[in-house]
Amino acid sequence: MKRLWRACLVLMAAVCIGLGGQGPAEAAPQVIEATGVYIMGDNDSPKIARDAARQEAMRAAVEKAGVYVESYSRTKNMQLTEDDVKMISGAVLKVIKEDSVPELSGTTMKYTVHLTAEVDTDNIDFKALMAKKDEVEKLQQERDALKKQNEELLQEYQKANGQEKKKLGTRLETSYDYGKIFDRSMGNIQRSEYTKAIDELTTLIEDRRVTGNPRAYAYYLRGRAYYGLNRPHEALEDFSAANTTTHDNTTYPIWRCHQYEGLIYYDEGRYDDAVRELEIAWNYSDKQDQALANDLRTARQAAERAKNPPPEPTPQPDDRDSGSAGGRVDWTKIITDIIIHSMDKG
Repeated sequence: MKRLWRACLVLMAAVCIGLGGQGPAEAAPQVIEATGVYIMGDNDSPKIARDAARQEAMRAAVEKAGVYVESYSRTKNMQLTEDDVKMISGAVLKVIKEDSVPELSGTTMKYTVHLTAEVDTDNIDFKALMAKKDEVEKLQQERDALKKQNEELLQEYQKANGQEKKKLGTRLETSYDYGKIFDRSMGNIQRSEYTKAIDELTTLIEDRRVTGNPRAYAYYLRGRAYYGLNRPHEALEDFSAANTTTHDNTTYPIWRCHQYEGLIYYDEGRYDDAVRELEIAWNYSDKQDQALANDLRTARQAAERAKNPPPEPTPQPDDRDSGSAGGRVDWTKIITDIIIHSMDKG
């Protein structure tokens, strides 16, 4: 019998070694394939064609990720709304390979971009994502807004001619170039991979050719990453740098720097400063952001309490205090008083 057990143990050890010394094999990430196509028109830029096809492929990849996220969430007994699925899909999708192919079809040139992406279920912490839903959702809205701006700019570019087309083309190429970096960085921040975002944004900031709106937005996003790491001093430095960099808030929502400055000041107990910054953010916003409205209301209430603290309650006499200690009857004192009183009478 001992020999049989020894043989079983040897066999189990061999299996473990074959598995790399691990327990049950981890589930492989879900691989997603997506393709985008852009047909070039007269005088279209090849670079714009490629990037437009890539954006179309990314949209298809996120939609496919959404189907998988919704299915996977059911196995975890989670009820997600359509917006929740979209938010999580954008956050967890990672592009791991990208191929771009130009083709001549008759007299028409087209670009096809094929993306290989993955959704790693082992690293999806649904509860953590939902716990910071407001933050993840805001970033997803920013990502979607930037993509929508690119789509609208592309439509203008397609209709334009001559110098106007050339001018719009330059803007669109620049927007696509920075958009890739910003989109990756926002995805990293959503997944709490803050260091990755900081490294990529730092590289962009150190490039002195990057100026204006993109530079200001890079500072803002890096500040968001520092804020996520609970490093408020560095976050405030980046928000300040973003505010002092020339920008106009039309392309990127750099005004949100004021929102995060307000949140940091609130945490530090600087309520007047918090109210000032949150009011600036509110006035820049579309006044539909409920989380921002709540933060501003909370800061105003805290500032008001700090200026006009409620009066201290006046102690009220308590009949229990007589002959008592802390509201409790002091029987020792009462009995001693009775004995002394009786002796005095005697």
